[in-house]
Amino acid sequence: MLQRRLATTVLVGAMSGAVTPSFANAPLWESWAQPYPQRGQFAPSRAGELQPQVQLAAYAKPALFGNPIQQGLLDLARLLENKKPWDRPAPLGIGLANKTLMETVHHLLNWQGDLVPAVLAQQFDLIPVTSTKGEGTGIFSGYYTPILQGSRFPSAQYNVPIYRKPANASQLSHAAIANGALDSNLAIAWVDDPYLLYIAQVQGSAKIHFADGSNSTLDYAGDNGAIFRPVSTYLKAKGYNIGSFTHANVGRWLNERPNIMQEALLSNPRYIFFHETQDLPQTASGNSVIPGHTIAVDSRYIPHGAVLLAELPRVNALGKLSGGTEWRLLFAQDHGRAIKGNGRIDLYTGVGNNAESAAYSFSGIHQAFMLVRKAS
Repeated sequence: MLQRRLATTVLVGAMSGAVTPSFANAPLWESWAQPYPQRGQFAPSRAGELQPQVQLAAYAKPALFGNPIQQGLLDLARLLENKKPWDRPAPLGIGLANKTLMETVHHLLNWQGDLVPAVLAQQFDLIPVTSTKGEGTGIFSGYYTPILQGSRFPSAQYNVPIYRKPANASQLSHAAIANGALDSNLAIAWVDDPYLLYIAQVQGSAKIHFADGSNSTLDYAGDNGAIFRPVSTYLKAKGYNIGSFTHANVGRWLNERPNIMQEALLSNPRYIFFHETQDLPQTASGNSVIPGHTIAVDSRYIPHGAVLLAELPRVNALGKLSGGTEWRLLFAQDHGRAIKGNGRIDLYTGVGNNAESAAYSFSGIHQAFMLVRKAS
């Protein structure tokens, strides 16, 4: 078991006391689209739907750690407790020290008010996120965990291997791997759709349903060190008339043209390896993803451990826009090779097709602030 420092002891002790955070009137969501066991009180959604969680006025102690906001804050606290307090980890940002980030998290764990700017501004500085679109605006995209169908053994149907990371990963090209350079003993599973595997590699994780009825999570284990080139870039350069470049439409188009499928996939030099787990996908910070709250950022500008407040569109159970916006706490825990520059924010939306729809729904320019506890 990991050694816990005094800071986390204080945090957990404070949360277990007589006063519990109310987060009154703050719109919260169930951990989204997770067709496998959840933390705490949240039941899995077999349909992969985004299910609104009714906000309680106060949380009873048994449910305390099942709340995604409090779980995210605790994850940040555990991340920050292992960092040097006076280090300033985002050299191109506003220069916040880890100590300041920890104080902000601690104060939010004991927060009793609404999670809206006018109320939070009483005790927190709301520092506008700056992007190429201007001050106070983040450039949002979304990422999610696709669902694969597979087998633990190759067959006529399941003939596309998914590999563990080999010792010589950096010496292998994508083409060499596709042509059988790796020992079949390194295969975790075999799937039936090479394009869906590509999507899983882009997203960094997958949920796999095996033909024997078992299920696992495939989480990122490394890559071959080559550059990433989107398949869509190749298809556009070739002038193929595909129509919409959604994953579903590109996948359908390529599966109808297997010869083009092969050349399109190999146009991307990078190959991603996975490991099998029964846990949630892990972030770059070492914590489990929290759908609707975990974000990937460029940590040169926004440090891991930071808490953001963003005004995001409301989505329904299918991940579609339902009208209006809501203020949402976001936790800087992850990174992505395509998430570069100040104000680039990638929101994790969950598992399955509805989570993919939500990722599209959240993409765009949205108001965003970094929360920093005001000096005493």
